This record gives sequence, structure tokens and C-alpha cells, in this order.
Amino acid sequence: MIIYNQAAPRVVIEKPKGGEGVNNSVSFVGADSRPNPTRVAMAAINSLPPGSGLGFHVHEINEELYFFLEGQGVYTDNDGKEYPVGKGDFTLCRQGEKHGIFNKSDEPLVFASVIVDSGQ
Repeated sequence: MIIYNQAAPRVVIEKPKGGEGVNNSVSFVGADSRPNPTRVAMAAINSLPPGSGLGFHVHEINEELYFFLEGQGVYTDNDGKEYPVGKGDFTLCRQGEKHGIFNKSDEPLVFASVIVDSGQ
């Protein structure tokens, strides 16, 4: 299966996950477009403008990974501790854990995100 970038829907999410600002997202796989059967619940490229971020939230029934493509940000891990992240870094939020991301820089923070259902 191939989903071409130009065919993927673009969405602007205000105050994503209770966070700040907006998330400009290109959604490759989502609840309304996922092929059956798959455990991939969501796959997207996200761009957080300066001052924007996804709020600290829990993944009760799935896991999410981020792969950072451009910019720099601050990732809040399950323990509530903040870690600097940037191009080439990878994060994983396991089922039952929490995380968040914020762009404190002057440039967009761009990252790929994939949510995988636990399969339970």
C-alpha cells in the first residue's frame, strides 16, 4: 500500500491534546482511512510552529512513536521529566504511559508520528 503525500489530507488541530497553539498535520492513516486489517491507528507528519505543543496525555490502549525530522523541541516523558529532542531523535510512548511535546524554538518542529493499537 502506498499513500502519496499530495493525496493525504491536511488538518490544522487547535490546542492539540490540550496543548498550546496548533499542529499542522498531514494524515496518512487515520480512523476513517485505515486499511483493514491493521494495528496502525494513525500515521502522520506533524509540524508544530514556535510556541505550539501537544499536551501531556496518556496512551491507554496503544503506543506512539515520534521520529523528529526538523527543528528542536522539548519532549516530556512518562516520568514528567523534560528532554531536548531534535532532528534524527526517536521517542516511544508505551501503552499506559504519558507524554507531550513542545516547540520552544524559533523554527517549526517537524516529526513523524505513528500510533499502533496494542492488539488486545
